[in-house]
Amino acid sequence: MNNRLRLTQASLIATLGILLCLITVYVPMLSILSIAIPVPYAIIGTLTDNKYSILSLIITFFILMFTIDPLYSVSLCIMSIVPGFFIGSAIRNKKEDNFNKFEPIYIGTIVTMICVIVFFFIANIIFKTNILDDFMNVLKESMNVQVTIMENSGIILKEGFKVSDIVDYINNMLPTILFLQGIIVSFIVYALEIFVLKRIKIINLGLPKFTDFYLPGNAVTVSFMLYILVLFMDLIKVNLHTDLIMLNLQLVFNFMFMLQGISVSIHYFKKWIKSGSLKMIFISVLILSIFGFMGISFVGMLDSIIDFRRVRSYKST
Repeated sequence: MNNRLRLTQASLIATLGILLCLITVYVPMLSILSIAIPVPYAIIGTLTDNKYSILSLIITFFILMFTIDPLYSVSLCIMSIVPGFFIGSAIRNKKEDNFNKFEPIYIGTIVTMICVIVFFFIANIIFKTNILDDFMNVLKESMNVQVTIMENSGIILKEGFKVSDIVDYINNMLPTILFLQGIIVSFIVYALEIFVLKRIKIINLGLPKFTDFYLPGNAVTVSFMLYILVLFMDLIKVNLHTDLIMLNLQLVFNFMFMLQGISVSIHYFKKWIKSGSLKMIFISVLILSIFGFMGISFVGMLDSIIDFRRVRSYKST
Protein backbone atom coordinates (compact mmCIF):
# COMPACT_ATOMS: atom_id res chain seq x y z
CA MET A 1 0.00 0.00 0.00
CA ASN A 2 1.51 3.35 -1.04
CA ASN A 3 1.95 6.25 1.34
CA ARG A 4 -0.76 8.41 -0.24
CA LEU A 5 -3.39 5.70 0.18
CA ARG A 6 -2.29 5.10 3.78
CA LEU A 7 -2.52 8.82 4.51
CA THR A 8 -6.01 8.96 3.00
CA GLN A 9 -7.16 5.97 5.04
CA ALA A 10 -5.68 7.34 8.26
CA SER A 11 -7.25 10.78 7.63
CA LEU A 12 -10.73 9.41 6.98
CA ILE A 13 -10.70 7.04 9.94
CA ALA A 14 -9.22 9.71 12.26
CA THR A 15 -12.03 12.07 11.19
CA LEU A 16 -14.57 9.45 12.24
CA GLY A 17 -12.70 9.04 15.53
CA ILE A 18 -12.75 12.79 16.20
CA LEU A 19 -16.48 12.98 15.42
CA LEU A 20 -17.07 10.13 17.85
CA CYS A 21 -15.10 12.00 20.54
CA LEU A 22 -17.14 15.18 19.99
CA ILE A 23 -20.45 13.31 19.98
CA THR A 24 -19.73 11.63 23.32
CA VAL A 25 -19.00 15.03 24.87
CA TYR A 26 -21.73 17.24 23.39
CA VAL A 27 -24.50 14.60 23.33
CA PRO A 28 -24.62 13.25 26.91
CA MET A 29 -27.14 10.54 25.98
CA LEU A 30 -24.50 9.01 23.69
CA SER A 31 -21.65 9.18 26.19
CA ILE A 32 -21.79 5.39 26.46
CA LEU A 33 -20.17 5.31 23.01
CA SER A 34 -16.94 6.59 24.60
CA ILE A 35 -15.89 2.95 25.07
CA ALA A 36 -15.71 2.69 21.25
CA ILE A 37 -13.41 5.71 20.82
CA PRO A 38 -10.22 3.56 20.63
CA VAL A 39 -11.68 1.43 17.80
CA PRO A 40 -11.04 3.83 14.85
CA TYR A 41 -7.48 4.36 16.06
CA ALA A 42 -6.96 0.62 16.49
CA ILE A 43 -8.03 0.24 12.85
CA ILE A 44 -5.51 2.94 11.87
CA GLY A 45 -2.83 1.02 13.77
CA THR A 46 -3.71 -2.14 11.87
CA LEU A 47 -4.07 -0.73 8.35
CA THR A 48 -1.20 1.79 8.39
CA ASP A 49 2.14 2.08 10.18
CA ASN A 50 3.39 3.91 13.25
CA LYS A 51 4.08 7.14 11.36
CA TYR A 52 0.45 7.63 10.41
CA SER A 53 -0.72 6.50 13.83
CA ILE A 54 1.34 9.21 15.50
CA LEU A 55 0.18 11.77 12.93
CA SER A 56 -3.49 10.99 13.57
CA LEU A 57 -2.86 11.15 17.33
CA ILE A 58 -1.33 14.64 17.03
CA ILE A 59 -4.17 15.91 14.81
CA THR A 60 -6.81 14.50 17.17
CA PHE A 61 -5.08 16.04 20.17
CA PHE A 62 -5.01 19.57 18.77
CA ILE A 63 -8.57 19.46 17.42
CA LEU A 64 -9.94 18.24 20.76
CA MET A 65 -7.82 20.74 22.67
CA PHE A 66 -9.37 23.69 20.81
CA THR A 67 -12.91 22.30 20.57
CA ILE A 68 -13.26 20.94 24.13
CA ASP A 69 -10.43 21.59 26.62
CA PRO A 70 -6.76 20.63 27.08
CA LEU A 71 -7.26 18.28 30.05
CA TYR A 72 -9.92 16.27 28.26
CA SER A 73 -7.79 16.15 25.13
CA VAL A 74 -4.80 14.81 27.06
CA SER A 75 -6.88 12.25 28.97
CA LEU A 76 -8.61 10.94 25.86
CA CYS A 77 -5.41 10.70 23.81
CA ILE A 78 -3.43 8.97 26.54
CA MET A 79 -6.03 6.64 28.04
CA SER A 80 -8.13 5.76 24.98
CA ILE A 81 -6.35 6.47 21.71
CA VAL A 82 -2.85 5.25 22.60
CA PRO A 83 -4.08 1.82 23.82
CA GLY A 84 -6.14 1.59 20.63
CA PHE A 85 -3.01 2.10 18.52
CA PHE A 86 -1.16 -0.64 20.40
CA ILE A 87 -4.04 -3.10 19.98
CA GLY A 88 -4.18 -2.35 16.26
CA SER A 89 -0.41 -2.58 15.92
CA ALA A 90 -0.44 -6.01 17.61
CA ILE A 91 -2.92 -7.24 15.00
CA ARG A 92 -0.89 -5.71 12.15
CA ASN A 93 2.31 -7.42 13.29
CA LYS A 94 0.65 -10.78 13.97
CA LYS A 95 -1.63 -11.51 11.03
CA GLU A 96 -0.62 -15.15 10.56
CA ASP A 97 -3.36 -17.68 11.24
CA ASN A 98 -1.71 -19.35 14.23
CA PHE A 99 -0.87 -16.26 16.24
CA ASN A 100 -2.11 -15.96 19.79
CA LYS A 101 -5.39 -14.08 19.40
CA PHE A 102 -5.28 -13.07 23.06
CA GLU A 103 -2.03 -11.13 22.57
CA PRO A 104 -3.70 -7.84 21.49
CA ILE A 105 -5.84 -8.03 24.64
CA TYR A 106 -2.77 -8.57 26.85
CA ILE A 107 -0.94 -5.69 25.18
CA GLY A 108 -3.98 -3.43 25.42
CA THR A 109 -4.38 -4.20 29.14
CA ILE A 110 -0.75 -3.48 29.98
CA VAL A 111 -0.65 -0.31 27.88
CA THR A 112 -3.92 0.89 29.42
CA MET A 113 -2.53 0.57 32.94
CA ILE A 114 0.71 2.33 31.98
CA CYS A 115 -1.28 5.12 30.30
CA VAL A 116 -3.42 5.62 33.42
CA ILE A 117 -0.27 6.05 35.52
CA VAL A 118 1.25 8.44 32.95
CA PHE A 119 -1.93 10.51 32.80
CA PHE A 120 -2.06 10.65 36.61
CA PHE A 121 1.42 12.19 36.75
CA ILE A 122 0.75 14.56 33.83
CA ALA A 123 -2.48 15.79 35.40
CA ASN A 124 -0.76 16.20 38.76
CA ILE A 125 2.35 17.98 37.47
CA ILE A 126 1.06 20.04 34.54
CA PHE A 127 -2.63 20.62 35.31
CA LYS A 128 -2.21 20.59 39.13
CA THR A 129 -5.12 18.15 39.42
CA ASN A 130 -5.01 15.06 41.59
CA ILE A 131 -7.26 12.72 39.62
CA LEU A 132 -7.17 10.00 42.28
CA ASP A 133 -8.19 12.32 45.13
CA ASP A 134 -10.96 13.86 43.01
CA PHE A 135 -12.30 10.42 42.10
CA MET A 136 -12.25 9.18 45.70
CA ASN A 137 -13.94 12.39 46.94
CA VAL A 138 -16.71 12.02 44.35
CA LEU A 139 -17.10 8.37 45.30
CA LYS A 140 -17.28 9.23 49.00
CA GLU A 141 -19.88 11.96 48.45
CA SER A 142 -21.95 9.65 46.27
CA MET A 143 -21.91 6.89 48.86
CA ASN A 144 -22.82 9.35 51.64
CA VAL A 145 -25.84 10.44 49.59
CA GLN A 146 -26.87 6.80 49.09
CA VAL A 147 -26.52 6.08 52.81
CA THR A 148 -28.63 9.14 53.65
CA ILE A 149 -31.36 8.06 51.23
CA MET A 150 -31.38 4.55 52.72
CA GLU A 151 -31.58 5.88 56.30
CA ASN A 152 -34.42 8.24 55.36
CA SER A 153 -36.24 5.28 53.81
CA GLY A 154 -36.11 3.40 57.10
CA ILE A 155 -33.41 0.93 56.08
CA ILE A 156 -31.26 0.00 59.07
CA LEU A 157 -27.60 -0.31 58.20
CA LYS A 158 -25.28 -2.76 59.88
CA GLU A 159 -23.82 -1.54 63.15
CA GLY A 160 -20.32 -0.13 62.68
CA PHE A 161 -20.88 0.52 58.97
CA LYS A 162 -18.67 3.37 57.76
CA VAL A 163 -18.49 4.86 54.29
CA SER A 164 -14.84 5.74 54.86
CA ASP A 165 -13.97 2.03 55.34
CA ILE A 166 -15.48 1.14 51.97
CA VAL A 167 -13.75 4.07 50.28
CA ASP A 168 -10.41 3.02 51.79
CA TYR A 169 -10.98 -0.57 50.63
CA ILE A 170 -11.72 0.57 47.06
CA ASN A 171 -8.67 2.83 47.17
CA ASN A 172 -6.48 -0.10 48.20
CA MET A 173 -7.98 -2.32 45.50
CA LEU A 174 -7.67 0.31 42.76
CA PRO A 175 -4.75 -1.35 40.88
CA THR A 176 -6.70 -4.61 40.60
CA ILE A 177 -9.84 -2.72 39.53
CA LEU A 178 -7.88 -0.87 36.84
CA PHE A 179 -6.37 -4.15 35.64
CA LEU A 180 -9.78 -5.80 35.30
CA GLN A 181 -11.15 -2.70 33.58
CA GLY A 182 -8.21 -2.77 31.18
CA ILE A 183 -8.96 -6.39 30.25
CA ILE A 184 -12.64 -5.67 29.62
CA VAL A 185 -12.03 -2.52 27.59
CA SER A 186 -9.24 -4.14 25.55
CA PHE A 187 -11.45 -7.12 24.73
CA ILE A 188 -14.34 -4.86 23.66
CA VAL A 189 -12.05 -2.73 21.46
CA TYR A 190 -10.45 -5.83 19.94
CA ALA A 191 -13.83 -7.47 19.26
CA LEU A 192 -15.28 -4.30 17.69
CA GLU A 193 -12.23 -3.82 15.48
CA ILE A 194 -12.32 -7.43 14.28
CA PHE A 195 -16.04 -7.05 13.55
CA VAL A 196 -15.49 -3.87 11.50
CA LEU A 197 -12.50 -5.26 9.57
CA LYS A 198 -14.43 -8.43 8.71
CA ARG A 199 -17.45 -6.42 7.58
CA ILE A 200 -15.37 -4.31 5.21
CA LYS A 201 -13.54 -7.47 4.07
CA ILE A 202 -10.00 -6.27 4.82
CA ILE A 203 -8.81 -8.77 7.42
CA ASN A 204 -10.57 -12.03 8.20
CA LEU A 205 -9.63 -12.75 11.79
CA GLY A 206 -11.81 -14.57 14.28
CA LEU A 207 -12.23 -13.79 17.94
CA PRO A 208 -10.20 -15.96 20.31
CA LYS A 209 -11.90 -19.00 21.79
CA PHE A 210 -12.06 -19.02 25.56
CA THR A 211 -11.00 -22.69 25.60
CA ASP A 212 -7.67 -21.60 24.03
CA PHE A 213 -7.01 -18.95 26.69
CA TYR A 214 -3.54 -18.99 28.21
CA LEU A 215 -1.27 -16.46 29.82
CA PRO A 216 1.64 -15.20 27.70
CA GLY A 217 5.18 -16.28 28.47
CA ASN A 218 5.99 -18.03 31.72
CA ALA A 219 3.39 -16.44 33.98
CA VAL A 220 4.41 -18.52 37.01
CA THR A 221 8.03 -17.35 36.82
CA VAL A 222 6.94 -13.73 36.33
CA SER A 223 4.59 -13.85 39.33
CA PHE A 224 7.29 -15.47 41.48
CA MET A 225 9.88 -12.84 40.49
CA LEU A 226 7.44 -10.02 41.25
CA TYR A 227 6.72 -11.49 44.70
CA ILE A 228 10.46 -11.75 45.40
CA LEU A 229 10.95 -8.15 44.27
CA VAL A 230 8.18 -6.89 46.56
CA LEU A 231 9.56 -8.88 49.50
CA PHE A 232 13.01 -7.44 48.82
CA MET A 233 11.58 -3.90 48.83
CA ASP A 234 9.91 -4.68 52.14
CA LEU A 235 13.19 -5.97 53.61
CA ILE A 236 15.13 -2.85 52.64
CA LYS A 237 12.33 -0.70 54.10
CA VAL A 238 11.23 0.97 50.88
CA ASN A 239 8.13 2.97 51.78
CA LEU A 240 5.93 1.89 48.86
CA HIS A 241 3.06 0.15 50.71
CA THR A 242 4.45 -3.26 49.85
CA ASP A 243 1.57 -5.02 51.64
CA LEU A 244 -0.93 -3.41 49.26
CA ILE A 245 1.29 -4.18 46.26
CA MET A 246 1.48 -7.83 47.34
CA LEU A 247 -2.29 -7.99 47.84
CA ASN A 248 -3.03 -6.60 44.38
CA LEU A 249 -0.44 -8.84 42.73
CA GLN A 250 -1.98 -11.85 44.40
CA LEU A 251 -5.50 -10.87 43.34
CA VAL A 252 -4.46 -10.21 39.73
CA PHE A 253 -2.53 -13.46 39.27
CA ASN A 254 -5.18 -15.49 41.09
CA PHE A 255 -7.82 -14.06 38.76
CA MET A 256 -5.74 -14.76 35.63
CA PHE A 257 -4.85 -18.29 36.75
CA MET A 258 -8.52 -18.85 37.58
CA LEU A 259 -9.49 -17.82 34.03
CA GLN A 260 -6.93 -20.23 32.62
CA GLY A 261 -8.15 -22.95 34.97
CA ILE A 262 -11.75 -22.45 33.83
CA SER A 263 -10.55 -22.57 30.22
CA VAL A 264 -8.75 -25.87 30.85
CA SER A 265 -11.80 -27.31 32.64
CA ILE A 266 -14.17 -26.40 29.81
CA HIS A 267 -11.73 -27.87 27.27
CA TYR A 268 -11.58 -31.23 29.03
CA PHE A 269 -15.28 -31.32 29.88
CA LYS A 270 -16.10 -30.93 26.17
CA LYS A 271 -13.54 -33.60 25.31
CA TRP A 272 -14.90 -36.05 27.90
CA ILE A 273 -18.54 -35.42 26.93
CA LYS A 274 -17.72 -36.26 23.31
CA SER A 275 -15.89 -39.45 24.35
CA GLY A 276 -18.53 -40.39 26.94
CA SER A 277 -16.09 -40.34 29.88
CA LEU A 278 -18.70 -39.59 32.53
CA LYS A 279 -16.45 -41.01 35.27
CA MET A 280 -13.76 -38.40 34.57
CA ILE A 281 -16.38 -35.62 34.56
CA PHE A 282 -17.76 -36.77 37.92
CA ILE A 283 -14.31 -37.00 39.53
CA SER A 284 -13.26 -33.59 38.18
CA VAL A 285 -16.48 -31.89 39.33
CA LEU A 286 -16.08 -33.49 42.77
CA ILE A 287 -12.48 -32.29 43.12
CA LEU A 288 -13.24 -28.77 41.90
CA SER A 289 -16.28 -28.51 44.17
CA ILE A 290 -14.12 -29.44 47.17
CA PHE A 291 -11.29 -27.01 46.45
CA GLY A 292 -13.40 -24.30 44.78
CA PHE A 293 -11.79 -21.34 43.06
CA MET A 294 -8.44 -22.10 44.72
CA GLY A 295 -8.40 -25.47 42.96
CA ILE A 296 -9.33 -23.91 39.61
CA SER A 297 -6.54 -21.32 40.01
CA PHE A 298 -4.09 -24.12 40.80
CA VAL A 299 -5.14 -25.95 37.61
CA GLY A 300 -4.54 -22.73 35.65
CA MET A 301 -1.11 -22.32 37.23
CA LEU A 302 -0.17 -25.90 36.34
CA ASP A 303 -1.36 -25.36 32.77
CA SER A 304 0.92 -22.30 32.52
CA ILE A 305 3.84 -24.63 33.26
CA ILE A 306 2.85 -27.89 31.56
CA ASP A 307 0.48 -26.70 28.78
CA PHE A 308 -2.03 -29.58 29.04
CA ARG A 309 -3.99 -28.55 25.93
CA ARG A 310 -0.93 -28.02 23.70
CA VAL A 311 -2.28 -24.60 22.68
CA ARG A 312 1.16 -22.98 22.84
CA SER A 313 2.68 -24.29 19.67
CA TYR A 314 3.47 -20.60 19.16
CA LYS A 315 4.73 -19.55 22.58
CA SER A 316 4.62 -15.92 23.67
CA THR A 317 7.75 -14.41 25.08
